[in-house]
Amino acid sequence: TARFLLPRSPVSIEEVEAAPDANGGGEEANRPRVEGDGEGVLQSNESSAKVDEPVATENSDAAPAEASVDAVNGKIPPTKLIPQHPLEGVTLTERTVRITGNKKQIEAAKDIIKQAMSQVLVEANGVTRTLVLNRPKQLNALSSAMITCFLRCFTAYEEDDGVKLLIVKGKGRAFCAGGDVAAVVRSINNDSWKYGAHFFRNEFLLNYIIATYSKPQVSLLTGIVMGGGAGVSIHGRFRVVTDSTVFAMPETALGLFPDIGASYFLSRLLGFYGEYVGLTGVRLDAAEMLACGLATHFVPSDRLSLLEESLKKVDTSDPFAICGIIDQYSQQPSLKEKSALNRLEIINKCFSKKTVEEIIASLEQEAPNVADEWIASAIQSMRKASPTSMKISLRSIREGRTQTVGECLRREYRMVCHVMRGDFSRDFFEGCRAILLDRDRNPKWMPPRLEEVHDEVVEKYFSKVDDPEWEDLDLPPRRSHGRRLVPKL
Repeated sequence: TARFLLPRSPVSIEEVEAAPDANGGGEEANRPRVEGDGEGVLQSNESSAKVDEPVATENSDAAPAEASVDAVNGKIPPTKLIPQHPLEGVTLTERTVRITGNKKQIEAAKDIIKQAMSQVLVEANGVTRTLVLNRPKQLNALSSAMITCFLRCFTAYEEDDGVKLLIVKGKGRAFCAGGDVAAVVRSINNDSWKYGAHFFRNEFLLNYIIATYSKPQVSLLTGIVMGGGAGVSIHGRFRVVTDSTVFAMPETALGLFPDIGASYFLSRLLGFYGEYVGLTGVRLDAAEMLACGLATHFVPSDRLSLLEESLKKVDTSDPFAICGIIDQYSQQPSLKEKSALNRLEIINKCFSKKTVEEIIASLEQEAPNVADEWIASAIQSMRKASPTSMKISLRSIREGRTQTVGECLRREYRMVCHVMRGDFSRDFFEGCRAILLDRDRNPKWMPPRLEEVHDEVVEKYFSKVDDPEWEDLDLPPRRSHGRRLVPKL
C-alpha cells in the first residue's frame, strides 16, 4: 500500500466572508498574504486533527498546502498582476488556511485547492518523495492547481533535511502532454489575458526552481513528454526515458513558441538540432533523446519499476551515487536508420541559416538529393505552422545560446505575455481553436505568409509589455550552502 506524504501537521480551512465593497468583493480578497511558517496540509472536510505520522492513504483528501500561488514563506515574490485571482484571498497560519472574500471568491479558491489535492499525488518512502502527475484522462496536462502544488512541494522539500531525492512521474500513458493551454484560452476569453500571464508566470517560476534545484530529481519519462511536461523534467538532474517515450515541442503548430525555458535547453543540443526540434515540432523517440542530450539514461520498460524501487531505498543526495543506481538498470539504445540524427550534417547546414525562409529554401534544395522522409516532413510542418510563431521561435532559440536559464525564462515570459494579449497576432487563439477546441486542424494564420511577418514586429515580442500592471518575471535568488546554484543541463 502506497503511503502519501502530508507535510507537517494538518490544518483546517476557515472561511471568512468579507464585507462587500462597491464592486461586490471584499477588500481583504484582493490582498495576497502569507502568515506563519507555511507548514501544513489542507483537509477538504474542513476539520483539524492531529496525526502520529505525516502520512495518509492514496484516497485521502489531504495534500500539500498552498497559501497563495505567488507566495510561499516569502520566497516566491507576490504578484500585482491579477488582483482578483481566486487564490489571492487565501492566507496560511500555522494551523489554519483562511479563505477571505465574497461567496464567489471563496468557492473559486476552494475549487482550486481541491483540484490540487487530487491532481498531484505525493508518495513518501524514507528520504525519497515521489510526485505523481494524476490527470491520466487529460494526459497529465498541467493545470494551474498542479503547478501550485509542485511549487509548494519543491520549495518545502529543498529545505527539509529529511528529503534527499525527488522522483517525478506520470500516471497512465503519458508523463505530461504539456500545459493545459485549452483551459488558459477559455480563461482569457472569459476574463482577461492576465489569467494566462498568471499561469505562465508560475509555470516559469517552477521551471527555474527545478533548473537550479539543490537536490537530485529523477524524472521517469514514460509515454508522451511535450511542452510543459518537458519544463518539469528536462531542467532536472536525471531524465530517464524508456521504450514508450515520445518527446516533442509542438508549440509552433499552436501559434505559440517553445517556452518553459526551451530556448535554453534546445539551444544547447548538438549543432543546430535544437532549431530543428523547435521549429518543426518533430517527435523524438528515446534513443534520439538520449543521443542529443535531452535524456540522461535509457531504461527498458520492464526494468523501470525495479529502478524506482531502488531509488526509494536511497539515503543520499549525492548525484554520483544516484547516477550509479540508474546506471545499473540502463542500456544504450540504437538509433533507427531513418533518424534525422544520422543526418546531422544536413541539419546543421540548413538550420544554421539566418532566417526561417532561408532554412526552408535550404531544406527544399537538399530534398531532391536525399531520399529522407524527415526532410519532406520538416518542410511540411514548417509550412503549416504559424509564420509569426516560426519567426519568434527561431529568434528565441538563437538568443538562448548566450543566455542563462533565468534570462531565457524572463525573455520567454515577455514573449508569452504579448501572445496572451494578442498584441501583434491572434495566432495562438486560432491555433488552439483549430487543434484543441474545434479540432478541424485548419488554422487561418494572420499574417498567412512568412514574408509578411516583418522584423520590426518580431522585435516587439521581445520588448516589455505596455501595461501599468505588468511586471517582468521576478525570479528569486537561488543559493545553497554558500554556493550559487547552476542549471543542470
